[in-house]
Amino acid sequence: MKLIDLFGFRSAEIVEPVRSRSAVIALGGGGARGLSHLGAIEAVGEAGIHTERFVGVSIGAMVGAMAAIDPDIRRVQARTIEFLSSPTFARDQRLLFGSTNARLDDSESGILAWYNRVKHLYSAHRRLTRAVTAMSLMPSGILADAIDALVPDVSFDDLVTPLSVVTADLRSGHRVVLESGSVRKAIKASMAIPGIFPPVPWDGMLLCDIGVVDSLPLAVARTYTSDLTIAVDVGQYQSHVDDFASALDVMMRMQDIGEQLMRREKSPVADIVIRPHVDAMQWFDFQEPEQIIELGRDAARKMLKTLRKKRAG
Repeated sequence: MKLIDLFGFRSAEIVEPVRSRSAVIALGGGGARGLSHLGAIEAVGEAGIHTERFVGVSIGAMVGAMAAIDPDIRRVQARTIEFLSSPTFARDQRLLFGSTNARLDDSESGILAWYNRVKHLYSAHRRLTRAVTAMSLMPSGILADAIDALVPDVSFDDLVTPLSVVTADLRSGHRVVLESGSVRKAIKASMAIPGIFPPVPWDGMLLCDIGVVDSLPLAVARTYTSDLTIAVDVGQYQSHVDDFASALDVMMRMQDIGEQLMRREKSPVADIVIRPHVDAMQWFDFQEPEQIIELGRDAARKMLKTLRKKRAG
């Protein structure tokens, strides 16, 4: 486990990928958009780049764990798609959002959809009562269902590929990097959205998802000696929102702006940045996992192909 200053990172020169190279891969947070990590990891392997370590935040931690356990990324993809079609996942989606039968409104941007969903959580009487009597609006079981279905009960020592799971400690204010102990528990901590899911107790700390302020774990990835640092950024980059109907709208918009600025400032630190075209995807929309995976695969292939051509030229 490491404690790292919340905003510390170092710079790097741009390096272009060739075959027989190795990399530390930083997998960012972004909810359902993080399924594109599965495609990006596949494309990086196809390019002949060996993954030395995965460093993940939130959904990036979960995908990194699955890939660190099973090097067959196609098998990981199939298992993920199967779970997202399961009755267990459908039930948990209903608990979070009320219904998954209706198609999500395509007229809403990702950030507006997020606002509307969170406002719904805050406005429901049962959840408002929970908000003033408990540390989270939702129980931890919803996260545990997905994690337990997709990640076996193993320790970090059992992983085929090393993994670093990045979280935040509510008590100390530090970034915390987990590299020992239960992988499932570490993922649960990294995916515990503050206020929505309960923080996870760990060695006297209270750990939660750091992705709301720092969703691309490049500061951590760059601390490892490696040939290349590759970042897969699945965040959104909306530049304009028209209306703010409430104080909650304003607060959440400002939080989103801060998180976007952090990603933009950190991107030059990576040797390679892969940005799947997932801006139109809402963080909670898992209805087309194959499409999201393909977006990651396509973005990584194009980026690596372009860099190889530049090197050859």
